[in-house]
Amino acid sequence: PTGCTQTNGTDVTISDNATVESTITIAGCTGTAGSTSTVAVQIVHTYIGDLAVSLVAPDGSAYTLHNRTGGSADNINQTYTVNLSSEVANGTWKLRVQDAGAGDTGYVNSWTLNLGGSGTTNCTGSNANNVTVNDNATVTSSIAIAGCTGTASSTSKVAVQIVHTYVGDLVVSLVAPDGSAYTLHNRTGGSADNINQTYTVNLSTETRNGTWNLRVQDAASGDTGYIDGWTLTL
Repeated sequence: PTGCTQTNGTDVTISDNATVESTITIAGCTGTAGSTSTVAVQIVHTYIGDLAVSLVAPDGSAYTLHNRTGGSADNINQTYTVNLSSEVANGTWKLRVQDAGAGDTGYVNSWTLNLGGSGTTNCTGSNANNVTVNDNATVTSSIAIAGCTGTASSTSKVAVQIVHTYVGDLVVSLVAPDGSAYTLHNRTGGSADNINQTYTVNLSTETRNGTWNLRVQDAASGDTGYIDGWTLTL
């Protein structure tokens, strides 16, 4: 396929000695998934040696991404390449996370499934590092894309998770490597809390490789928050 990408940015708590799942439903794609499909995973968890992480296809087949490696290191923020060419693209896919040891807990922060692969069709990067958004301040979070060719897609995706009360305070933009800015959210939503949305942006004039920035401006007093994470699929 030319690329079928979805993100689930809803946090899922990982308790001690428990197994949890987060789902993504793919629809409207044709044929089978790519042989270089990618799974971008952001998990916040102390002692990642406790964790076994798998991608479960719609037919129930499980593909191991992480199997109790990393010892006492904290957090998983990694994109895995998986051969899913035997799997039909459409259906419900699951990220399954097992905590196999006591004493450390955490949560699935977000994950992105790209069934088109990481070659010239789609290039994906994620940044799950929290960035504080203070009153009347502008902050950025960066993703560096390398090893891709050509220009970005006319249907590029920006999956944004921002925790912030009163989203009407916020202006959110994607800034390309050449400095061009694409507005994603411009002080809409009033008193609603948090942004958890995937935006489609025409980036066909932009070269893929380089440093992309998510820029968040808090344009009013009284409410603060943080960038929880974001994923860019070009």
